[in-house]
Amino acid sequence: RPQMMTGVVCVCFGSSSSKSFAMAFAFSQPRMVSQPQMVTGSQPQMVVGSRPQMMTGGVTYSQPRLVQGSPQFVSSGPQVIRQAPGGLFQSQPRIVSGSGRTVVGGISSARIVQGGTQASKPQWVMRLGATVPDFQCETTQGNFSFHEFCDSDPARPWTVLVSHPADYTPVCTTELGRCDTLSGAFAERGIKLIGVSCDSVDDHLGWTQDILYREQREDQGQLTFPIIADKDRSIVTTLGMLDPLEKNAAGIAMPARALVVVDAEKKVRLSILYPATTGRSFEEVFRVIDSLQLTSDLQLATPVDWIPGQPCIVAPSVSTEDASQRFSNLQIESLPSGKEYIRFVDCPGAEQDPANQPDQAE
Repeated sequence: RPQMMTGVVCVCFGSSSSKSFAMAFAFSQPRMVSQPQMVTGSQPQMVVGSRPQMMTGGVTYSQPRLVQGSPQFVSSGPQVIRQAPGGLFQSQPRIVSGSGRTVVGGISSARIVQGGTQASKPQWVMRLGATVPDFQCETTQGNFSFHEFCDSDPARPWTVLVSHPADYTPVCTTELGRCDTLSGAFAERGIKLIGVSCDSVDDHLGWTQDILYREQREDQGQLTFPIIADKDRSIVTTLGMLDPLEKNAAGIAMPARALVVVDAEKKVRLSILYPATTGRSFEEVFRVIDSLQLTSDLQLATPVDWIPGQPCIVAPSVSTEDASQRFSNLQIESLPSGKEYIRFVDCPGAEQDPANQPDQAE
């Protein structure tokens, strides 16, 4: 059908007799394409500049394609491109030659800027030491940005963010109930809680009544921490909290049970990603938090299965002479290698139980 093109590239697919064809037209000024174009088996693709940007639904290409006038050659067919939240595109691995970019799975963050020039913004990656990005929060206890929440209570400078697939789900209900009963234990460690679930604030408020009822705390009225509404999944997508192996009835990936410990500088200190089918162990969460807060500035580490009060290990960066002066009850294990690298000391601030002392090799 006649189409008006303005500063874009339109890729059209069709057939003539027994020959399939792909045509690309590039126009820098408005022009009218008067010849009929047939699109079969898929939807047309809009290309702006040199990379796909506008997409409705999914388009599958079974053969490599050449977009003339960009130029762009996509060589790793077949390829599926789907629209993702925020205008980003999820696709199979692909190589775009002439653009100096290789995209392997995940989310492509290419965007159009003024003049048709491409500008890429890296997707945030959850990793230890990364600063958590700021985002707006619509919650059961008001609206604010995530960074504002992190700075909201000087007595609790650390933050724990827990994500949940959806409201009125059984595992999530047990988890949030436990969070509410443990809120005092978190506060003792200088930590405040905040949850996120992929439903609306109204749904959260209704769900809260079930959670409090199970914990016999219904007189409390609301949870001791807010729950963020993330109905469009933009937050859990940005934070990389999706579980591709667990999907809902519509075939959409469900959010995993992520738990992120954020320190006073808004940096990730711990990230645990549980599958959607597995509830969290808060005993382990507290064990790791206690270890983090104990060892942050002391050049100590905690050994396997450590619990608070048990001996700690001296970091390799500390000399044995310094360790003997800084810490109590230094014990060095004898090993076949003859290397003195496993050095235990008393846990700072804790009275030692003889039963907790490390076994020494004969």
